Amino acid sequence: FKIKNFKPLLLLAMMAFFIMASEGAIVDWSALYLKTVVMVKLSWLGLGYTVFSATMAFGRFLGDEISKSLGSRKLLLIGFVLASLGFGFVLLVNPFLVIFGFGLVGLGLSVIIPELFRLGGKTPHLDTSVSISFISGVGFLGFLTGPVVLGFLAEKSSLKLSFFALLIFIIISFFAALLLKRK
Repeated sequence: FKIKNFKPLLLLAMMAFFIMASEGAIVDWSALYLKTVVMVKLSWLGLGYTVFSATMAFGRFLGDEISKSLGSRKLLLIGFVLASLGFGFVLLVNPFLVIFGFGLVGLGLSVIIPELFRLGGKTPHLDTSVSISFISGVGFLGFLTGPVVLGFLAEKSSLKLSFFALLIFIIISFFAALLLKRK
C-alpha cells in the first residue's frame, strides 16, 4: 500500500463522487423539484425519477458495446455532454422538458460509472479490486452526502440552485475527463 499509487485514481474518484452525488440527488430530490419548482400535478411526481431510471438502465445495457467502438474517453465525454444537456432542460422548468431532461441525465450518467471502474481497473501498481473499491467508495460517499449538501443549499437558497450545482458538477467532470490520457 503506497499513497503514490493512488494518485492516478484521484481524478477518476473525483468524477465518481460528482456523478454519484448527481444520481443520489435525482433519487432524493426529483419529485420535490417537480412539485415545488415545476409545479406539476401530483400524478406526475414520480415521472422524473421513472424516466431517469429507465434511461439509466437502457444506457447501462448498451454501454459496454458502445465503449468497445468509441473508447472510454469518448464515451465519458459524450455521457457528460448528454447529462449537461439534460440538466439544462431540467432548469428550464417546463414540465415536458424537465421530464425529458431527467431522461437525458439518466442516459448520460449511465455509462460513466462503469467506464470509471474500467479505467480504474487498468491502473498500474494496484490490484483491480483495490482500484475499483477506491473509486466506488468515493463515489458512494458522493451518493450519500451529495443529496444532503444539496438539501442544505436548497434550504439556504432554492432547489433550482441545487440542480444548477449538479450541472456544475457535470461540467467540472467533463473538463476532468479531458485531462485523461488517450490510451
